[in-house]
Amino acid sequence: MRSSGRLRIALAALVLIGGGALTAAPARAIPIFAQRYHLTCGACHSVLPELNAFGTYFRAHGYRLPLPTHATSIFAIRYQMAYAKNPPEGTRRWTPGGILLGSANFGPITAFIHYNLGAGGGPSALYLGYLATYNAHTRSLYRLGLFELPLLQSPGQRLDDLQQYGYYGTHVGLNDLPLSSPRWGLQAERTIGDLRVDATAALGAYQGSAYGGKPLATGENTSSARPELGLWLDQTLAQGPLEFDAGGEALEGARSIVQSGGKTFTDPYARGGLLMHARWRGLDLQAEQFWGTDRNADGFGTLQRSAGGYVRLKYYPIAHAYVGVRYDASANPLVSRDWTYYAAGMIAPVRLLLQEVQVPGGAPSLGGAMTIAFPGSLSF
Repeated sequence: MRSSGRLRIALAALVLIGGGALTAAPARAIPIFAQRYHLTCGACHSVLPELNAFGTYFRAHGYRLPLPTHATSIFAIRYQMAYAKNPPEGTRRWTPGGILLGSANFGPITAFIHYNLGAGGGPSALYLGYLATYNAHTRSLYRLGLFELPLLQSPGQRLDDLQQYGYYGTHVGLNDLPLSSPRWGLQAERTIGDLRVDATAALGAYQGSAYGGKPLATGENTSSARPELGLWLDQTLAQGPLEFDAGGEALEGARSIVQSGGKTFTDPYARGGLLMHARWRGLDLQAEQFWGTDRNADGFGTLQRSAGGYVRLKYYPIAHAYVGVRYDASANPLVSRDWTYYAAGMIAPVRLLLQEVQVPGGAPSLGGAMTIAFPGSLSF
């Protein structure tokens, strides 16, 4: 990374941290859940849209708390203006985008939607939409509909920067289903002591981008050939000043691929991974590594292997600001690597982010974004 890039990130970190410190007094939050339970932005978010420990607990309990509820908007808007100093050919330097978040309770059922409003030439589309319920007696959460896979880092909802994470967006051969695509199906999550277990069963997947993006014609149509099954384990190993957890992930399915020339074939695939997360004071270290196998990647019986992951280190000098560095790598079989250096801070319902992506042997790419959340007008 060039010294000028390091200087920009360092200066941005000082500005964001200083702004966060000046606005550290609690501010009334405005989107849905804060209104419903009279919370503040910082109750659930470290830096919007990233969740802190309480926000993660709240989400894992079906967006329910044992507290009185209040009249609230049933939807909120999250708007983002992103900037890229050197945008890829055919894209914009300034890219506006937004999503609509909606939630309503019906007895023990919570309905949740995440609808992207289009960006970068892409159409509006439903990104997440599910019904959820939490059983406090068995410590179990169930989601039915269009949900994200329970990866260690949310690939579309709670991103801490603008860069794709490691292996999450990887396509293998003509199989265009990455880990980052939400699935249509059922997710069941249960906490047993300090172990969290997730099981997923999916019959379809979302095809697109969380914040839009112009669709690319590939010449193939793909769909699920049989239900995709997944198992996800995350074990807490230490609590206290040092927090540490580790686990594993496994996913298996088959993709039906129809080429423009009329040839149809099935690609049985598997993905497996390991994860770890450690936190000590203001330091946060997180890593995931995946390995994949596609038994018919191109329709000619070709066995193709893939691999990739990331290592991320962040430092929180205050609760609502961080600086971070992440190394990403993937091979499918083409190898790609990059370093992302970034800093972000939250002032009430606004996030300011600056990042620089460095590809080995290439020029650094500077970018940033301002993200803001505000409520809709309908309430109940």
